[in-house]
Amino acid sequence: MRDQRVARAMPVLAALGKSVCYLALFVGMQVAIMLPESVYIGVLAALGGDVEELYDQLLANTMTYTMISGLLTIAIVIAFYRFRRQPMAEALWLRGVDGPTLLTGAALAPALYLIVGGALALLPEAWLESYNEASAGIDSGTLTGVLAVAVVAPVVEELIFRGLMLNRLSRVMPGWLAVVLSSAAFGVCHGHPVWFAYAFVLGAFFALLDLRAQSILPSILGHVAFNAISQILSFVPEEGEGAAVVVLILVAIAAPILNRRGVAALFRRKPRQAALPAPDWDLPTQPGTYDYDPWDE
Repeated sequence: MRDQRVARAMPVLAALGKSVCYLALFVGMQVAIMLPESVYIGVLAALGGDVEELYDQLLANTMTYTMISGLLTIAIVIAFYRFRRQPMAEALWLRGVDGPTLLTGAALAPALYLIVGGALALLPEAWLESYNEASAGIDSGTLTGVLAVAVVAPVVEELIFRGLMLNRLSRVMPGWLAVVLSSAAFGVCHGHPVWFAYAFVLGAFFALLDLRAQSILPSILGHVAFNAISQILSFVPEEGEGAAVVVLILVAIAAPILNRRGVAALFRRKPRQAALPAPDWDLPTQPGTYDYDPWDE
């Protein structure tokens, strides 16, 4: 009985271990890129430099570092699986899907943005000030900042948290648990408690979308659309914010209607499948014995 339990736990532990490695790659790359300037600023501060000015300098370069670390992370992941000669569609969950399914995330992104924005507006003022301070530098207004937030960050985050983590976790545990774990990791990486809360919700939405589609392509487009909205609104002058919100509301209503087939499929109940035979939990002696085993990747 004990050997059987150990055998059952092995694929789960392997998937969890790999998920930790993917998370370490994502965080480690960001730390590695920012470390040289952080050390340099720390040395100058120790020598009597203006700490506030040095911090502002680091903050001003945040989006550049985000773009560089994201591009390097994507390159490393792709190179690894190319070297292993594994099909990218399966390894990274980049399977092709039909048009309505592909556009589902993007169609729901405006409504999702309004919901998140409305929730943030209800926060206590102290929380909101803390969140705005932590978010400083994201809406930089530069081309690098726009590309980093609206393109690079969504792609690398979907590859790591859904294409790699959710993909593997969902093979060895119930889907809801895989969604919770991958979304919690996604939230933790955003740091601030308020960021964690709404990143967890977004991560759960994208994860559920990907589980339905069996591909991360819909969540990539949805994530790009969500982040792009924030970047576009950052360029709107204060006197035009009301009109911008009205336009966003209209888009949030129209987009799901125009893509009603994809949205309906997301919420449609799947037909119940026939029960599968009980699995044989004996550990394989060589790779490829099962559809998924810890030796196969």
